[in-house]
Amino acid sequence: MNNSYKDIRKHVDSIRLIDTHEHLPPESERVNKIVDVLSQFYLHYTSSDLISAGMSMEDLIYIKDTKIPLDYRWAVFEPLWEKIKNTGYSRCMEIAARDLYGVDGINSETYKQLSRKMMDRNREGLYKWVLKEKAGIDICILDTLTHDYQVDSDLFVPVLRVSEYTSPMNKKDLELLGKQFGNPIHNLGDYINLVKGRFDALKGKVAAVKIALAYNRSLHFEKRTYSEAEESLNKMYKTKGFHRVPIADTEYSETILDGPGKEELLPLQDYLVHLTIQEASRRGLPIQIHTGLHEGNQNIVSNSNPELLVNLFLEYGDAKFDIFHGSWPYSSRLSALAKNFQNVYIDMCWMHIISPSRARSALDEWLDEVPVNKIMGFGGDYLCVEGSYGHSVMARENVAKVLARKVDDGIYDIDEAKKYATWILRDNPKNLFFPEK
Repeated sequence: MNNSYKDIRKHVDSIRLIDTHEHLPPESERVNKIVDVLSQFYLHYTSSDLISAGMSMEDLIYIKDTKIPLDYRWAVFEPLWEKIKNTGYSRCMEIAARDLYGVDGINSETYKQLSRKMMDRNREGLYKWVLKEKAGIDICILDTLTHDYQVDSDLFVPVLRVSEYTSPMNKKDLELLGKQFGNPIHNLGDYINLVKGRFDALKGKVAAVKIALAYNRSLHFEKRTYSEAEESLNKMYKTKGFHRVPIADTEYSETILDGPGKEELLPLQDYLVHLTIQEASRRGLPIQIHTGLHEGNQNIVSNSNPELLVNLFLEYGDAKFDIFHGSWPYSSRLSALAKNFQNVYIDMCWMHIISPSRARSALDEWLDEVPVNKIMGFGGDYLCVEGSYGHSVMARENVAKVLARKVDDGIYDIDEAKKYATWILRDNPKNLFFPEK
């Protein structure tokens, strides 16, 4: 290991991180249940690799069920674990097992010990210990996945999730949405007031707006007129009834409201996304957008190509777009966008564990092509806090390796490399999300 890497890595390890993206549930939810290595470390990401390697969905559900003896579940899990241990996702969890619980690898000799140590630590203060003390994270931007914006402000600042109000499919959804936020929806004017009301209610409480609609549709949000959106909304009110769908082997049935098709509702959703960006820009809130790979299996990756967002970048020059996941596997295309548009920023959340090597090559490329103040170097993006720690270790390693190579190639000197490391891992996200702090 060369001296430049050692020097830069020592500096990188000293940086207090600003974590641009997490999905962690409330600590109380985590510490008030039984946990073990299979129920926590394979909640997501590694679970997608298990499915990709051949595990059935039934077995995936089985291995995470803590009501079943751990030995039984390990027997089902171990053959597939051997097939996915090579991936970045798996490496992340083994780093967490080693550094947080003193266990050398996740295997048949260690899984019981690891699970016992996890339960011993599964108490109040877990998040502070992992995030602040071990990972060196000062604050996390939290994508809560719920409508509860009451979070531990010493650890988290939440985002406003656009999907909470952009995805109704029928009259019942609209009714529930109106009741939830105290703003009944009978026409598009009511809907616009609901959206603006969400921004007003969360003023000073959120750090950004989050758009993750690429899981369900293309990221091209076409410019729509008021009348187009209104007609799309009205189609939900033209429903005449509902039908029941029996659920196999049970006495229950599911009520499905008749309504317009998904394509017929796109004008309304497009309109609401544009409205959201306008409201976020007016309030100085960055817009975080999921691009690139989706979590899970059998997704349509082309729906989240960042090039689909160009119309938004062009129209909303005053908005700040934080483009997630380095757009992997579209990283070079994101580089061109960030180079061309002043309002486009690169966010490496999730990316270091998707592919450590591709994260390094992308960062190396971006440092040659994009102003360094536009790169956000780390977001844990985990449902389990141990994953956030493991990811932070991999992110620090990647940033240090890339910058050390630049020094060895004579492109930067040591002081420049250290400065850029601080910008990428702390100052850039601080300036984007917390400019007044």
